[in-house]
Amino acid sequence: MHLTVYASDVRNFDKEVERNFNIEHVYGHGLFDDDDRLDASNYDYALEPHTYLSIMVDMQEQINDLKEALNGKP
Repeated sequence: MHLTVYASDVRNFDKEVERNFNIEHVYGHGLFDDDDRLDASNYDYALEPHTYLSIMVDMQEQINDLKEALNGKP
């Protein structure tokens, strides 16, 4: 197997990686609440199950539920 990598393939690699890890850039700001936390309740699209994003949204919901429980809110 022969593999060729050109300089143009890796140009701005760090910026491209950072841009693609930016969830807001990929999914839009509608995925965030007023406190800039993940919140899919007002998001127009379904999140695929078992993806990192859906797992992070579930974790944020668990954190919110725990905060409410600790503050005595049902």
